[in-house]
Amino acid sequence: MNLSGMNSSIGKKDRFALADLNASEASDIMKRRNFIQLALTGLAGCGENRKSHGAMLEAGPFRVTVPESWRESAIIENIAMVPVYHPEEWAAYRQDSHRVLKPSYVCRPQHWAMRFPSALPPGIPFQRENAGADPTAPQILIHKADEWAVAFTDGRHMETPVGEVLAGLRKSVDDAMNDESPPRLPCFMDASLGFVCLKKRLRFAGGTGVRMIAQWNTEPSLMTFGKLHYLFSGMSEDDSCQIIASFPLDLAGLPRAQDQIHLGHSMGQFDQFSVNFATYAETAIAWLRENESSITPPLSTLDEVIKSLVVSGWKS
Repeated sequence: MNLSGMNSSIGKKDRFALADLNASEASDIMKRRNFIQLALTGLAGCGENRKSHGAMLEAGPFRVTVPESWRESAIIENIAMVPVYHPEEWAAYRQDSHRVLKPSYVCRPQHWAMRFPSALPPGIPFQRENAGADPTAPQILIHKADEWAVAFTDGRHMETPVGEVLAGLRKSVDDAMNDESPPRLPCFMDASLGFVCLKKRLRFAGGTGVRMIAQWNTEPSLMTFGKLHYLFSGMSEDDSCQIIASFPLDLAGLPRAQDQIHLGHSMGQFDQFSVNFATYAETAIAWLRENESSITPPLSTLDEVIKSLVVSGWKS
């Protein structure tokens, strides 16, 4: 919009018209015109800010806006379903239920993956070939939700009806805001989420979900750099898309892998640490909340990325 002529936009005809009005009416008109000018100038500024705010990336029918610094290294991939069983393995399992296979994190429906190596805090490596199997990789995964019904078989047979699967996915998002209900994700991890805190419901164009801070633990452990991460779970409004996003976090004072002590709690005596783990977890979560504003990447930045998602529905 060209605003260069706004200061001279009151022409001769307008000045004659104003002259016919009393001083109060003329003043009101001038105030309204000045207000419009300021508003338009503000809108122009907003447009510039939004344009420079980040980079809009497309993944098939989906879009997201990310910090400009993430753009160059961003990886967009369309990934085929990775079921638990190959056809011959499924046939063997059907013949003998003892031949059950354990899924891994990589077992999931077809999905669009948006990976952002530049979002990693310094000191955390990125391996593109293993990103799909990494529950803390910096990525947004948008799944074809109904295929969760067959992802844990051979990709064809389902043990739970699609309607029940979708209802369960929706319920897991709704329940995630309830502190008494542990967050549930459809993907498999041979671990449990610990240090779950800072939950917040986020809406994006086409759906909603919940973000939290968490860490996968196989046993009592310190809150650890490289494991503590931002985690988002969401659904599109039509339930055709299920979204999981994860971003590793850093914070001054966050223990490294080799550290044994944090906030006065030591893993040196592991049995004692295990007994007192609930107390440590409460202390660590309180510490994280107190230092929320110092977390990197900033939670506000990651929230804006999620809120910028455009996920109107799965399009094959």
